[in-house]
Amino acid sequence: MKEKIGIIGSGVVGQTLGKSFLKSGYEVKVGSRNPEKLKEWLDNVDNSNASIGTFEETASFADIIVIAVHGVDATHAIDLAGKDNFTGKIVIDVTNPLSEQKAGPPKLASTQENPLGKQIQDYIPDAKVVKAFNIVNCFIMVNPILEEGSPDMFIAGNDEGAKQWANDLILSWGWNACYDLGGIENSYWLEAFAMLWVVYGFKNNQWTHAFKLLHR
Repeated sequence: MKEKIGIIGSGVVGQTLGKSFLKSGYEVKVGSRNPEKLKEWLDNVDNSNASIGTFEETASFADIIVIAVHGVDATHAIDLAGKDNFTGKIVIDVTNPLSEQKAGPPKLASTQENPLGKQIQDYIPDAKVVKAFNIVNCFIMVNPILEEGSPDMFIAGNDEGAKQWANDLILSWGWNACYDLGGIENSYWLEAFAMLWVVYGFKNNQWTHAFKLLHR
């Protein structure tokens, strides 16, 4: 039996990932500070394996937790979900620490010494945090078949078993390859990579691009 997936975050990313996990045969609960806002999503999913709830209900329900809130709100969302509900669980961090600006692209609100992925791992030390999926638009996180081919995904985390689970999911969702960058401290490079994605998007008004690692 597949794991139960709990998604902390009811925005476009959370709702889109929720549908993707359902299509992959998982039981899914999407959490929100205000679950009522998810009733339309639930009605349109047409799947008996879908449910909605509060952050706390979602984290308690799940075997695997996906954090899909604004990066700057991540630790607050964890507080609302109950830190104990993360103990021993794989946590997929798809967030980016972006500081919105009055004009132009946002700025990166993390540093190499203290990336958001590491902040989340330090905040829930008994969880197994894997940074993944943060370098693309949520609409191409699954089946990312682009004109030039299938792109690659990159991950970082401390737990090898958790990274293997993420790797298997990524490949099952149609990615060409999944590259492990090492420990969660290297989530900084994924967060910086996301800024490259954002800056290119603002410059070219193009939001369905992705990356590929080429070898010789």
